Amino acid sequence: SGPLWVSQCDGSDDWNKPAPPVRIHGNTYLVGTCGISSILVVGTDGDVLIDGGTEQDADLIANNIRQLGFRMQDIKFILHSHEHFDHVGGISKLQRLSGATLIASGPARKVLETGTASADDPQAGINKPFPGANVGRVITDGEEVRLGNLMLKAIATPGHTPGALSWRWISCD
Repeated sequence: SGPLWVSQCDGSDDWNKPAPPVRIHGNTYLVGTCGISSILVVGTDGDVLIDGGTEQDADLIANNIRQLGFRMQDIKFILHSHEHFDHVGGISKLQRLSGATLIASGPARKVLETGTASADDPQAGINKPFPGANVGRVITDGEEVRLGNLMLKAIATPGHTPGALSWRWISCD
C-alpha cells in the first residue's frame, strides 16, 4: 500500500485528508491521515492504537482499521504521543467506538480529560479545545504496556508538550 499512500498523499500534509492504511512492518500499521499519523499495533490478545488525529479524523481512522480487516472492539489500549488536538482530538470518539482504556502520562492526563491545553504547554492559548476522554491509567517514563504478545515501553519526551511520550516496541515479521 506504500505506492497507493504516496499517490494519494504525496506533497500533502493536510491533517484531515484521507489516506489509505499502510502496513509499516510486521504487525504495525499506519491508519491516520496524509498529515497526521495514527499507529495500530496488532497483537494476539488485542490491539493498541497510538494517537487519534483531530476530532474529525476519528471516523477516518476507524474506517482505515476496518479496511485492514481489524475490529475496533479489538483495540484494548489507546496511547498518545503528545496532548495537542491534532493528535488526540479524535481519541474520545475512538474510545467510545472501541471501549479501549486510554493510557496517558501524568502531565497529559488533565489535558486529555478536559480537552484544554495546560498553562505550561508551549502552545497554550493557540490550540483549540477538543472532546475530553476518560484516562484509565497513568504511565511514567520506562513503564510498559503489556497485552498478550505486545509490550510497548513509554519514553517521556517532554518539550513539545509537558506530557509527550515516545513509544518503543518490537515488531517481528
